[in-house]
Amino acid sequence: MATEIELKLRLPLNCVAQVQRSPLLKSLSISPSVTRNLYTVYYDTSNLDLRGNDVAFRLRRSGRRWIQSIKGGGSAAAGLHQRYEWEAPVPKPQPDFTKISDPSLIRLFDNADLREQMRPLFITECKRRIRTLRLSGGGEAELCLDQGRIVAGDASMSFCEIELELKSGSPLPLFQLALDLLHTIPLRLENVSKAERGYTLASGIESPPLKATSVQLVAEMSVNEAFKAIAWNCLGHLHSNEAGMLYGGDIEYLHQIRVALRRLRSAFNIFSRAFSKAAFAPMAQELRWLAGQFGPARDWDVFVTETLADILPHFSDHPGILPLQEKCEQIRCRHNDDARSAVESAHYTELMLKLGAWLSADSWVTSSDLMGLDNRVGVDGPGGSGGLGGPVKEFAGTLLAHRHRQLKKYGRKLAKLNPAELHAVRILAKKQRYAGEFFAGFYSQKKVKAYIKSLAKLQDILGVVNDTAIIEQLLSEVPGTRDERSEHEAVGIIRGWVASKALAKKLELTNAWANFDKSSPFW
Repeated sequence: MATEIELKLRLPLNCVAQVQRSPLLKSLSISPSVTRNLYTVYYDTSNLDLRGNDVAFRLRRSGRRWIQSIKGGGSAAAGLHQRYEWEAPVPKPQPDFTKISDPSLIRLFDNADLREQMRPLFITECKRRIRTLRLSGGGEAELCLDQGRIVAGDASMSFCEIELELKSGSPLPLFQLALDLLHTIPLRLENVSKAERGYTLASGIESPPLKATSVQLVAEMSVNEAFKAIAWNCLGHLHSNEAGMLYGGDIEYLHQIRVALRRLRSAFNIFSRAFSKAAFAPMAQELRWLAGQFGPARDWDVFVTETLADILPHFSDHPGILPLQEKCEQIRCRHNDDARSAVESAHYTELMLKLGAWLSADSWVTSSDLMGLDNRVGVDGPGGSGGLGGPVKEFAGTLLAHRHRQLKKYGRKLAKLNPAELHAVRILAKKQRYAGEFFAGFYSQKKVKAYIKSLAKLQDILGVVNDTAIIEQLLSEVPGTRDERSEHEAVGIIRGWVASKALAKKLELTNAWANFDKSSPFW
């Protein structure tokens, strides 16, 4: 079964002619532009059984021909979609299950009830302009400029996008071409397929906020291969929540984007020790900028929807609480707007394309790294263990053991640590948790879960302790609280509430640490 690799880019409708006239695309074209009208029908059951199996089944008419296609699996990150694709011509616009030859698909569709219940769910109508491009490095890609609409019953939505489907060579030139086009055309990454948009339109149900999925690593992987797998996984986590963050109302989308970004930055921190920190620095700096765009919005989300929401029922009669809440809600909305503006910016699109190109090019690997001559391995600098040429499991064990020892050192003096030092413990615990989750597949799942659970408990307690400093900073942003006596009192109530909660949590810290201290390392 073939694997389809394509970079999807969204563009404004008024830019279609500009793309058609692009001197860059004309210079790369090795075939004339051909226009086709495509009519595609997507099938599923009323219970969306195919979608539940991560499968899209469609019939497409192109000219007088009908093609039956099945797509599924894979991933989408930084606009790059990778999934398997199976297709065959059929004589008429009806599913023909006898044409399916792949064993895994035969097993899925060898179900009489499933076949009987499959019905047209939505359609796409599209004008497609196609040309073949010669890419740098000698590879080829098919550029499809699609303009059309998705229809499900009485509901419809339009789309205008570019698909750059890789025919040969590396994905790297796809990102380079998109970056070149971005200089003159306001492109955006499109991480949601037409099929996914069609399902949302047909069901009326938005994709919920998605948590991170486990990283598929094998012990024989090199350190370099493992880093790429983890980085793409983190990007997929980020981009799976992007549309919801921009257009949905649930604050969890932003939270998951921020978690994905933290995981990615943690991966950079882990693997920059195995390669060259200087090679990672430019991308790491850009990711730090992006984290700065999300941090205030998330802090205000938590403060308003959790902290204030807990306090309000107990002080609903206080005259300063509601006015203060209204001011805080306005600030929260402003920071959320800033976060959305960052994601919608050309800077963000450029960053993600550069990151995709960077990952595709192995930009951080030197020739000495690839030859196994560079001994900047593990976590302790020269002389460490777990080299680039060796299995990643050895590298993982060295890293996890090193960070575990660092946490143990803090634990010996936990009661004496000041707030800044406790925050440092929390950050280290979080990094160790992410590393444990990245490499979990190598070890006993029972032991991993117990260790991660003890870290998570420790992290949560230290987070509440750290909230005192964060909320103090947030309250300083609220205007007029010193002028209005009732609001000034309300601020005092909040400070007292948060301090009391932090003190109670701090009393739990000793037990949480003892639980972590006796947890067995799983590596």
